[in-house]
Amino acid sequence: MTENWKAKIRPPRLGGKTKMGVFATRATHRPNPIGLSVVKIGRIYQEDKKTFIDLHGADLLDGTPVLDIKPYLPYADSITDAKGGFAPTPAQTMKKPVLFSELAKSQCMQYQNLHNKEIATLIKQIIEQDPRPSYLSEQLDREHGIKLWNINVKWCARIDHFEILRIEQT
Repeated sequence: MTENWKAKIRPPRLGGKTKMGVFATRATHRPNPIGLSVVKIGRIYQEDKKTFIDLHGADLLDGTPVLDIKPYLPYADSITDAKGGFAPTPAQTMKKPVLFSELAKSQCMQYQNLHNKEIATLIKQIIEQDPRPSYLSEQLDREHGIKLWNINVKWCARIDHFEILRIEQT
């Protein structure tokens, strides 16, 4: 798992141009299977030159180390009345339909038959979120790719929809 990871990434919601360290972001592209939990920060205090943070609502077992704390992002997490401030709220846009080319439809069916996983719905849900870097959000007809399990989903944005072009095995 660690052989293909990159230490720096370009977070799409922070503009997509600036590289940041993967551990300074909420990216899931990490060299280890670290879990993420939404917690509430309670009291922050010091004792004997050590800093302590009380966390509330953590789904951890006793003794589980907390390796890092990331800011809450309202558009990525779903906590009623929570406040964010790290990254700008994504622009509200009209949701575009996701359409599959005939080739992509056929490839999704082949994948489903081979792996017993219905992949088209998941692809649709991901692409509906418009995962393009924000600096490319106005650009149309450019081919993009998203790795999902053992496939690379090739897609592009059109004026009134997103189009899934093809599914490539990786």
